[in-house]
Amino acid sequence: MMTPRLQSLIETFDAIPHPDWVTIVLTSCLKRLGSGGPTAWECVEVFDAWVDKGAMFIVYTSPWGPTVGLMRGAEDPDCEDPVEQGQNIADFDVAEPLGTYIDRLTFDANGLGWWGDPLVGTVLENGSAFF
Repeated sequence: MMTPRLQSLIETFDAIPHPDWVTIVLTSCLKRLGSGGPTAWECVEVFDAWVDKGAMFIVYTSPWGPTVGLMRGAEDPDCEDPVEQGQNIADFDVAEPLGTYIDRLTFDANGLGWWGDPLVGTVLENGSAFF
């Protein structure tokens, strides 16, 4: 669902003059979450999103579930278009119920559950770490 926070994030990433691949993927994902898709996008509220060390991170309320974080690496070997990759992440990762992933969340130091690409041992530039 489009919220003022999601709109602000989209505008911030759109303003980057020469975005890298992962920033294009993230921006496409956020735009799709704000405008709709084939799944439960209207049940998703995005609280934060950023790019760090070649990966994208989204903190959101999942459909019919808790607030979680998703980490995705920069490139999908099956997708050559970053816009399409971002739309796929929005439609089939973020806007879908967590299912069994809820039992396999990796928690950060703040207690937020994360899923996605391998997280354990990752330390981000802001000092956050996954254990």
